[in-house]
Amino acid sequence: MKKTKHRKKLRSRQTRARLFNARATPVILPPGPTVDAYRIAGYVDGLIGATPESDLLKPHFDSGLTWTDGNNPQPGDWLWGAGVRGGLPWDGTFYRDLTRYAASGALFWSAYLKPGSGPGIQNGFWFNFGSGWSHLANDDFSQLLTGASQRLFWDAGVVAPVPGASGPAGAAGTAAATPGHWKLVIEATMFVTNAVVNVWTGAKPFSPDPTGQYTRMTGCDPTTTLTVEVHS
Repeated sequence: MKKTKHRKKLRSRQTRARLFNARATPVILPPGPTVDAYRIAGYVDGLIGATPESDLLKPHFDSGLTWTDGNNPQPGDWLWGAGVRGGLPWDGTFYRDLTRYAASGALFWSAYLKPGSGPGIQNGFWFNFGSGWSHLANDDFSQLLTGASQRLFWDAGVVAPVPGASGPAGAAGTAAATPGHWKLVIEATMFVTNAVVNVWTGAKPFSPDPTGQYTRMTGCDPTTTLTVEVHS
């Protein structure tokens, strides 16, 4: 009986130590340098969000769109949401602007942060792309991550221990530093409901800057990879 209690106490101490080390894990940030604008290489409208799998982004009879008079629908009734009329064609670019949006830090770029963008019809807070569209939530940068957005950023999430570490906690019992990864996210806004749809999300392993090839993780568009390059 005493032996069992001793083992339980030992396991408890070991568990606490592992949890402490996990919390204390230092994160490595990309050394850069980075620039203020990037783009998806070779981007043209329809590259993303126009596949058959992305058909859910289109307005459908059963998608929640309403007729002017539900009892007397007419062929000429306007059924497209304001995003289509108010949006600009997205050109596959991402921008950094720490003056207008600093909440996510210096390693964050968004399509909405293009210089000169603002609310209103075709002024850069609404984009059309592929079969869908996106809109900066309530025209408010503080809500950028609430609605659909096209963004490129550094995700500090732990993905793997640094090569050469002797174990999860390192040789001296301290947590080994672990790099995160770069992430590319493309989202769309649904008609009427304004629900956010993940069109394409991909990641690239730790590297000095966000340029390079991203491999698809999730999203309705099955495109395998996209490449990011400096936008000049």
